[in-house]
Amino acid sequence: MKEFIFLILFLKLSIAQSPFLVDSWMIWNVGQGQWLTHIERDMCTHYDFGGEVFALKKIRPLFIKNCRDKKNQLYLSHADWDHYAFYNFILKNSQKVCWKIKPEEPLKKLSLDIPYCENSTTYPPLQSSNTKVLFYDQHEKNRNNTSTVLQVDQLLIPGDSPIKQEKKWIQNISMNNTINFLILGHHGSRTSTSDMLLQKLPHLKMAFATSRFKKYGHPHKQVIERLREHHLNVIKTEDWGTILIR
Repeated sequence: MKEFIFLILFLKLSIAQSPFLVDSWMIWNVGQGQWLTHIERDMCTHYDFGGEVFALKKIRPLFIKNCRDKKNQLYLSHADWDHYAFYNFILKNSQKVCWKIKPEEPLKKLSLDIPYCENSTTYPPLQSSNTKVLFYDQHEKNRNNTSTVLQVDQLLIPGDSPIKQEKKWIQNISMNNTINFLILGHHGSRTSTSDMLLQKLPHLKMAFATSRFKKYGHPHKQVIERLREHHLNVIKTEDWGTILIR
């Protein structure tokens, strides 16, 4: 993948002004929750797709322009509502939707279930050319602990995996990994993004957070401080709006 160039999208743009994107990553400004999308020419792949209802009005034009007429694949790290609250929105505003990875736990408040994508499965999830499953455990009682952890190209997407689980999956990160960017969890964030994990990511350049710090205190101050000690900045959608990575 090409080196990333950071662009900030201010969501006051009209549909006509909004860019049509190809081979880009969108970190949506959803408040408390997470929604990360890889936008390709014929496909949008969503790595979690939840957040607060107020965000949809501003998000909808960009989603319609870039994803409505494409195949939409869904990865869901774990069965917390703020990670899949926009399921019905995606379903109603897309022509083709399928599951790539879905937790075994039943998902509440969904209007209609959808099929699995071709060459997909329930757990254990399949690896693909650009997606590596670092961890999954569907037998924990705490939902955060069941988070499926993914490395997708240069991004590490750990869901809300706490340090208890980090200790298990950190060994699955290769020594010569090319992870440049980290998507921070929020629930239990004080115990995630440990020094042990950061030491395992020598090429890490930046971390992103999609939760509202001023209201929920996520990411936790201790996590932000740990990142600073490793000379890493945190870019929050709360401050910048939806973030586009190309």
